[in-house]
Amino acid sequence: MDEATGRALAGAVSAPDFILPWLDRFYDEADARLVLAAAGLTAAGAPASPSFAPGGTPDALSRAVRRAVLDRIEAGAHSPASFRARLEIWAMFEGWKDVPRDVHAQLADWELANYTESLRDDLTALKAGRAPGSRESDYAYLLLSEAEAVIAAEEHVYLWPCDCRAIMGHCRKPLNVCLRFDNDRGLGWEISRERALEVLHEADRVGLMHTDYVGRSAGDLHAICNCCTDCCFPHLATARLGTESVWPRRRHVAAIDEELCVDCGRCALRCRFGAITASDGRPSLDVAECRGCGLCATGCESAAITMAALA
Repeated sequence: MDEATGRALAGAVSAPDFILPWLDRFYDEADARLVLAAAGLTAAGAPASPSFAPGGTPDALSRAVRRAVLDRIEAGAHSPASFRARLEIWAMFEGWKDVPRDVHAQLADWELANYTESLRDDLTALKAGRAPGSRESDYAYLLLSEAEAVIAAEEHVYLWPCDCRAIMGHCRKPLNVCLRFDNDRGLGWEISRERALEVLHEADRVGLMHTDYVGRSAGDLHAICNCCTDCCFPHLATARLGTESVWPRRRHVAAIDEELCVDCGRCALRCRFGAITASDGRPSLDVAECRGCGLCATGCESAAITMAALA
């Protein structure tokens, strides 16, 4: 696409300036026409005349919505999807194409900065002891048994790639582990509850923590995320904001039965937060650092660790 179209497109989707030379990796010419039409702009970025016809067949519009080029709004109309939404779908399903590593890293940092800033007010309020009006106060760690119960209660389960791991790319943990209960943009793979449990258990086995919005209202869209600390946006953002002690919410704490413990040291290896350390296999627990994710307990072959609910 020409420079004028690229700049108009970038403005319509709020893309960062540094991505302009690579914008054609995210949007082809047809995409650009649809976005600018939905924004009421011509290819040159000028306001379109009232007689301007946006075009786009039903199939083309559906494809654009599916790929986060457009958002569908009321009455069948469309608006440009944000570049952040496009980046997420593009990273998960389109494999970064041929964007260089340095641009990949710059995009990941840009998205993490945006995500962190979107949480700042809520998490600052949580740390100060004020309950914000947002749903973020419900975002919490789930024990494996709790995650199993969530899956059992859902009518449909869709398997998605982890958007955090797809964008950040800092670890080699499994990618296709996000268990969603709505199929946003029609891209997820619908799977059985049995298959969902297999994905959940494998995620737990390799050391991924489970999170979700607890206390959610009926009909609230949600998912079980299977998180690492290398790529997970919530964990990286809360570390930047210094709010690790309150978010994601801690609802349990580990307890070690020294009589059952066989000094294998596995719990220390599985703890992502340094709450359990081991000397010659003998574990030592720092309760203040425990997030209550339960990975230590599910990895303990001697059943020496239990998770106690916090009041």
